[in-house]
Amino acid sequence: MILRNVHSPFFIGFIVLLFFTSCSKNTKETISYKTSIAKAESFLESQTYDSAFYYYNTIKNLCNENNDTKNIIYPMLRMGEIQSVQGDLQSSEETFTEALPYLKKNPQNDYLAFLYNSLAMIYLEQHNPNEAFNYYQKSWSITTDSLKRCILKNNIAYNYMKQKNYSKAITLLKSLKNSDTLKNHDTDWARVLDNLGFSYLNKNNYTSSKEYLEQAKKIREKAKDSLGLTASFIHLAEWYKNSNPILANQHALYALKTATKVKNTNDRLEALSFLIQHENATLSKKYAVLYLKLNDSITGVQQKAKNQFAKIKYDSKQALLEAQQQKAMKEYFILGLICFVSFSIYIYYRIKKRNLKKLQETTYTTEIRIAKKLHDELANDVHNTITFIDTQDFQKPENKEHLLHNLDTIYHRTRNISNENSTIDTGKNYFENFKSMVGLYQNSQRNILLQFENFYVEKINPELKIIVYRVVQELLVNMNKHSQATLVVLKIENTKKTLYITYSDNGVGTQNKNFKKNGIQNVENRIFSVNGTLTFDTHKGKGFKTHISIPL
Repeated sequence: MILRNVHSPFFIGFIVLLFFTSCSKNTKETISYKTSIAKAESFLESQTYDSAFYYYNTIKNLCNENNDTKNIIYPMLRMGEIQSVQGDLQSSEETFTEALPYLKKNPQNDYLAFLYNSLAMIYLEQHNPNEAFNYYQKSWSITTDSLKRCILKNNIAYNYMKQKNYSKAITLLKSLKNSDTLKNHDTDWARVLDNLGFSYLNKNNYTSSKEYLEQAKKIREKAKDSLGLTASFIHLAEWYKNSNPILANQHALYALKTATKVKNTNDRLEALSFLIQHENATLSKKYAVLYLKLNDSITGVQQKAKNQFAKIKYDSKQALLEAQQQKAMKEYFILGLICFVSFSIYIYYRIKKRNLKKLQETTYTTEIRIAKKLHDELANDVHNTITFIDTQDFQKPENKEHLLHNLDTIYHRTRNISNENSTIDTGKNYFENFKSMVGLYQNSQRNILLQFENFYVEKINPELKIIVYRVVQELLVNMNKHSQATLVVLKIENTKKTLYITYSDNGVGTQNKNFKKNGIQNVENRIFSVNGTLTFDTHKGKGFKTHISIPL
């Protein structure tokens, strides 16, 4: 399924406005601003995303946060858009969220509508359709342009499709299919028809489904919309898979070739997945190898992009910090000649900036550590799957099924590593998110009993909320990896002065003196960082227990 490349309709004409409303700076900085805008747009057009990100970040730093909020917004939205395109959804969400306060200071409905729509798409990709729907509605409420409203309605319909609520999707899409506004925009019109056809297919209305899928394909062929044609071919392959498997595989191959031509990796993976399931054993094996290589390549590219964007931000802040420090040194040197008080202020300023530098270095180091963890933990799974492909007979259906299971495991492990390091919401949704995280480790073979009756979340500060979340998460991860437990009991309670966490399971336990490694060592470090205490009680065959207390 192809999502709308939303930046085009929402940004038409915005760049012109930027040149007429440039930063409130001197002439030299205004010229630098315009030059950076032109370079950034050029790199974005050529899909040189790291360079485009660098110049948008430069533009942002050129503007004064207090006086130039109107001009800071545009490069921030572009930066968030680039991060989203490169698969760094968490950073993209952070960038868009960072732009919100500037929009509140200087409301611009076009920008705000784009931001809400972008956040909705991110939440949809993160399998959070309810939050996605919320932001689509926000975007809809401030959008007046008829074409943009049609695009948003299509996006909302797609949100329903992701929830498998095809009846609601069909109702929305039917109201769009004869829109005079859309008929003047082939790409958008074809997308609506294609979504409608695919929704009908999932309602087993094959006649209507075929009609709209073919109509969308013809429009895309006429418009030479290669990106859209990929979706058409994939959906037609789904349509033919039962009635004409040969024709279905041909359409999947068309999708693969077209997606390769336009460098659309997600659609290439979708086409390969279809071919793995429906081709003969020899070709299925061939496509499985391609799938693995491509998926591994995507992981590497996305991590490289994350590291590049993090480094660009870090280096930019460093350069800005150094410039500020040099300026401060001159200013405080002059003031220091006047009186001792000014000199003391200078010392304080230096210490504060040095601490900020250390914090930035720690952040950058953490991001690199996450990248290494992602690579290391996936390496064995990928290697084992490739070995399985090389040694097994794919004439046997169970081998095909096992291969698809391995591919799905690799995909979900990648997402799980990302979730384990995602930002924690310490606001009103914290408790529900915390319970949802714990629930991820419960299954048909394992029961988790929660005792949270005296856990008063509102009485602990945000920093401690994060520590509690991470400590419990690391205990559960360790249990999931090593303990083979079928029953886990987790109790959290807090008094006026102390927070208590009690964890126990009926797993295999251990007598190994070196059991405090990785996650358990991290638990200990986190508790000690807030002057807490903890005790471990574990014996081989008798499970694992820990008691934690943290002063409030």
